[in-house]
Amino acid sequence: MNQKEYLFYDGPQDSLEKSILLSGKTKKAVATVVYPDCQPETAKSRLSRALSTEHTDVNVSIGNLLTIMRETRPDDFIYYLCDEFGFERPAKKTSDRIRQDIASEVIEINRRLGVLIRQLPESEAVK
Repeated sequence: MNQKEYLFYDGPQDSLEKSILLSGKTKKAVATVVYPDCQPETAKSRLSRALSTEHTDVNVSIGNLLTIMRETRPDDFIYYLCDEFGFERPAKKTSDRIRQDIASEVIEINRRLGVLIRQLPESEAVK
């Protein structure tokens, strides 16, 4: 599934709004996970105010931010941060890429282990 990538975001709140929109979940559904101690309508209102640039009485904590990213899609906020601080947007890892990375690590560990094993007789001879 090819997900939409935005060219720019108007700010961190905009990136989170787009994450919610593209997740296919309602803001109320996401809000009930972000604010589990609130009634659904209250949670939705609180999240809407937190994501609004006009209302400064409610803010998104780091914990809330991570919950939103887990519940929706983290791409938008990550891309916003990359754009804001001048980094290239990263490619998301695929299952195949993760397998390749693990295989490369195993090969490297085996190589280092071989070097250490070859050095072992040398260190025993010094005794």
